[in-house]
Amino acid sequence: MRIAFIKANECWHLRHKVLRPHQSIEDCDYPNDRNPDSFHLGAVEADRIVGVGSFYKEKQETIMGHIQWRLRGMAIDPDFRGAGVGRQLLLFGMDELKAKRADVIWCQARENAEGFYTKLGFSIKGEPFVLEGIGVHYIMYRSLLAV
Repeated sequence: MRIAFIKANECWHLRHKVLRPHQSIEDCDYPNDRNPDSFHLGAVEADRIVGVGSFYKEKQETIMGHIQWRLRGMAIDPDFRGAGVGRQLLLFGMDELKAKRADVIWCQARENAEGFYTKLGFSIKGEPFVLEGIGVHYIMYRSLLAV
């Protein structure tokens, strides 16, 4: 498996399948997908994209940090869950953000993904909240500065 930069529209199929199956494919086209600062990663296995994640230069006001990036739309094909795909994808993305001199990465993590992010050094900020039609989420973040 390899991690590669992909186009935003190459994320939509997995976002739809994993994150928003009860919505339209058009709902998987997120507002910051085409921002020139944004980038998208795919985990590729035998020419098949089995994991995706999008990274946006976006500030979360409740988190300290001057150069913040948001992870959004991270989705792993159910056939590949538990195989380290998400970990590899996120670590690659964080290395890219460090090269861009980012100091913080954050996301709105689904309740069932909280443990995944915690294992990778993320912390919860604030109280859980509900995104209607999707479920309980947490704001989670991690410093990208050398300790």
